[in-house]
Amino acid sequence: MSGLLPYSKGRIDRAGKTLRRALVGEQPLPSADELVEATAVAEAFRKAHRAPTVSARMGLQSCIASEGLTVVEFSQRLKRMPTVIDKLRRMPTMKLSSMGDIGGCRAVFKTQEEANLVQERFMANSVQRNGVDDGVRDYLQNPRSSGYRAVHILTRYSDCRIEVQLRTRMQHDWAKLVEEVTTITGIDYKSGDGAAEVHDWLQLLSRGASFEEAGQDPYEGFEQDYIVARVRAQPFITRQRGSGRDRHG
Repeated sequence: MSGLLPYSKGRIDRAGKTLRRALVGEQPLPSADELVEATAVAEAFRKAHRAPTVSARMGLQSCIASEGLTVVEFSQRLKRMPTVIDKLRRMPTMKLSSMGDIGGCRAVFKTQEEANLVQERFMANSVQRNGVDDGVRDYLQNPRSSGYRAVHILTRYSDCRIEVQLRTRMQHDWAKLVEEVTTITGIDYKSGDGAAEVHDWLQLLSRGASFEEAGQDPYEGFEQDYIVARVRAQPFITRQRGSGRDRHG
């Protein structure tokens, strides 16, 4: 054990493998006692991210204030245990000890320029704190296949990896829409599940927002492509429980 981590990385990773085996039905299945122990280790590891996540939030808020900015929205979160376990299922080669987004915070800015200023300051502070550069996942230059756009800073506080998300208002609205579609349909579109027609529409919606944020005109025929994609997606965006139709027309 070192620093804030409650167990060695080896023990944490073994706990993750045990939980994954149980979830996917991999033989030999873990015993009840093994599952109890693995769950306790994983939960202790999850909780160890609580204080570092608060530190990351305070550091990000300090950077925002130093730039003289106000944000549209600010939040922090600690992944729930079922979400941690589901991520182990979806990413079979991931080690639990290297899961980089158990703790995270997010700031939503009016413009990309504001987000860029805060990113630069936050990462400079991280070098002073850790002695190494933060990692960056730039989903602006390389959007996810889903259409997701944002910048994720992968930083460290104590022994814990913390993810800091920087979004613009448009990027955040798109992400919230995906979550709402997931809630409406009961299908996890955020993780890539569901109808291709819905994903095609969401990708075009994100692309249109990127043109607008950059002050660029979309390509010729974009509006028609978007209308077609929206019509094709409509039948799939229905409530699985209760009544109601998609309201994003």
